[in-house]
Amino acid sequence: MRMVNGDLDRASSYTLAMTPRTPMMVLTIFFWSAVSAHAAAVEFTQKELFRVPFGNERNDLGARIEGENFLIPRDFTMDASGHIYIYDSNHHRVARFSSDGAYEMGIAYPETAHQVFAHADSHENLWLLISDPARGLYYGVYDTRGRRLREGIFAQFNTFRLHVDDNYTLHVIVSSDKNPKVVQTYYFDQENLLMKKETVAPPSEDHHQVRRTGRIYFTDPVPGAGKDNSHRVVQVTDTEHRSVGRLQGDVVYVTDAGEIYTRIGEREIDIYSVDGSLKGKVILEGLAAACAAVRFDSAGNIYELDGIPDKDHQYSASMPGMRLIFWERR
Repeated sequence: MRMVNGDLDRASSYTLAMTPRTPMMVLTIFFWSAVSAHAAAVEFTQKELFRVPFGNERNDLGARIEGENFLIPRDFTMDASGHIYIYDSNHHRVARFSSDGAYEMGIAYPETAHQVFAHADSHENLWLLISDPARGLYYGVYDTRGRRLREGIFAQFNTFRLHVDDNYTLHVIVSSDKNPKVVQTYYFDQENLLMKKETVAPPSEDHHQVRRTGRIYFTDPVPGAGKDNSHRVVQVTDTEHRSVGRLQGDVVYVTDAGEIYTRIGEREIDIYSVDGSLKGKVILEGLAAACAAVRFDSAGNIYELDGIPDKDHQYSASMPGMRLIFWERR
């Protein structure tokens, strides 16, 4: 997994849900109606929820030009009440907005931070995990008013990566640049406000479990089927290791009903049944640099953080701000 401007680079392998059954992780869309004859069509309607301007006021988001790059917020997370937490990396904070876009508070982190990860738990506490050259690897837990409830430091480690298992538990895998082969896995204990050490290693990133109508299936990439996700093939098997279907792309989300969302390239999401029947296809409409910032909820709806096109309807350094788009599944 790569880090860009202190945020998670969603072109990496970490592309699954972040919090148990609340709005989560990756991509975005437009509706396309090509569907298998054996599967009901999946359709979405689009609505813009709110806009946030670029600027230096507390209710603004930061943006700057560095070389030939226009650096803007690229990621966000959500809690069960609909609060939106945007990684405002140019202001070195995580900014919380209401569901209708009203600024509520910001939690700052060091300007020198190399990695920043925000996680909203089911109690609406916000966990910040930070890797910083001066302080090392540490975390803080903040309540809904921004008060710090707990802080912890990983004395032997200075970097982390993330993994979500099939039970939607988020695991944090920490290591050190000095000895990268030595790793330790932790999980968020929200009841005790601690990151607790685990003794069992998480499964492979590319292996996922799918439950449908009381049956269990598994998805795994077909070896040698393609290094990039536009050519990757995923095999679906049952508990007897029998093949039941094949999908194209990387698995990025699995619904409670057993539908599988895959990603192809930067913008396309395909929706499959476990037997490989294509139910629908959506294409990202927004800015490629920001369209990785997408979350799913348990109903399969999608939330997209995107740039606002400039007056010429282009994505440029003249963009006035960001917008949150809601794609509602019908």
